[in-house]
Amino acid sequence: MSRAFVKEDDNVALEQPPELELGEGPNLVTERGFAQIVDKVATLESEFAGTTDEATRNRLARDLRYWSARRASAEIVPPPEGDQVAFGCRVTLARNGRRQTLEIVGEDEADPAHGRINWRAPLVAAILGARAGETVTWEDRDPPEEIEILKVGRI
Repeated sequence: MSRAFVKEDDNVALEQPPELELGEGPNLVTERGFAQIVDKVATLESEFAGTTDEATRNRLARDLRYWSARRASAEIVPPPEGDQVAFGCRVTLARNGRRQTLEIVGEDEADPAHGRINWRAPLVAAILGARAGETVTWEDRDPPEEIEILKVGRI
């Protein structure tokens, strides 16, 4: 029989939401990023305990599984020392005629609008290991892009 003639189940909204992707590889986090994950788990646990709506509970349970797994797999990376671009540093750079300050952080802490960039981003790969005062070439761009590292510090 064609699906066009089958009555839709009234409980469609109660279906389980799709699982959130955890990603592959290490889950590097800053201390601030780990604190944000811990806060997120606590908030979700509170919301879950306070709701009786089945669809909302299903979504919250899914989100809680994701954030609990992120908390369990988190590898806190101590702040870097020195003037070399690394995970957990704040770097000021010049590219394309403008100056940018970025913080290199974990996936869950990334927020480009606030200058927090995921450590797996191509831009980070191009500047990782460079020191203040150096110019690196971002080869993955067409044409390649010159990036001057102006300052490297701690978050």
